[in-house]
Amino acid sequence: MTITLYLNRKTWVHQLDGRTKMLLVLGIFILALCFSHPGYLLGVLAVVMGGLAIAQAGVNVRKIWALAALLVCYSIILWPFFVEGTTPVPILHALGVTWEGCVFGLGMGMRLLIMVWGGVWLLSTTTIEELAQASQRLGLPSRVGFAFSLAFRWVGILLGAGVGVIQSQRSRGLDLSSGNIVARIRKYVPLVVPLIGHALRQTNLLAMALESKGFHPTAHRSLHITRKMKRSDYTVLISLGLLLGVSGWMWWQGIGTLDVRF
Repeated sequence: MTITLYLNRKTWVHQLDGRTKMLLVLGIFILALCFSHPGYLLGVLAVVMGGLAIAQAGVNVRKIWALAALLVCYSIILWPFFVEGTTPVPILHALGVTWEGCVFGLGMGMRLLIMVWGGVWLLSTTTIEELAQASQRLGLPSRVGFAFSLAFRWVGILLGAGVGVIQSQRSRGLDLSSGNIVARIRKYVPLVVPLIGHALRQTNLLAMALESKGFHPTAHRSLHITRKMKRSDYTVLISLGLLLGVSGWMWWQGIGTLDVRF
C-alpha cells in the first residue's frame, strides 16, 4: 500500500502545467518570507486556503490538520521567550514574555502554516511523475528530478508499509491504544524492526530494477507526457509576478514586517 496526497479531480487547478504549479508554490513561499506581521500573513494564508478549496483538497487538509495546529502552537509558545519587546504580558512578566514576542510568534506560526498548506496544495494537484518532468523542464538536471520524485514516492511507500505493519500486529492482538503515553510509545518500538526490514528489501529491489533497466544519472530522458503552457498558466504566472513585485516593494519599505530584537 502506498500513501499519496494526490487527488484526481477535474478542476482547472489540476489542469495547470506542472511548471506553473511549482513556480506558484515557490512564489507563495517567498510571499510568506516577505512578511512577519500576522495581519499581512493572513492575506497570504487566505490565498493558499482558497487554492485548496478550488482544488477540492479538503480531505488532505483533514489528514494533517493536527500536525499543522501543533506547528502553530509550538511557534506561539516558544518564540515569545526569544524575542524582546516593550509591552510585557502581565501574567508572564516574570518570564520576560512580551506582547511583541507573542505577535511575532503568531506570525511565524502562520508562516509555517502557509508553507505546509502550500506544499499540500502542490501534492494534491500534481502527480509525482508530473513534478519530476516539470523540474526537468524548468532546467534542473534530470537526476535532480529523479531524486525529487523518488523522495516523495519513497515517503508514501514507507508510510503505507508502516500502516500495513500496524494493521498486521493489531490482527495478532497487539493493543496500541491502552496505557499512558510512555506505554504507547514502547508498544510502537517492536514495529520498527519489520519496517526497517521492509525498507531494506524495497531498496534492494529498486537498485536491481534500476540496474536491469540500464539507469544512468546523466543520461538524457524523454518525457512521457508533455503539457503545453496555456492561457490560464500565463495568467497565473503574470498575476504571481505582479504580486511578488508589490510584496517586494512593501518589504523594502518595511511594510508588513515587525521590528523586533532577539
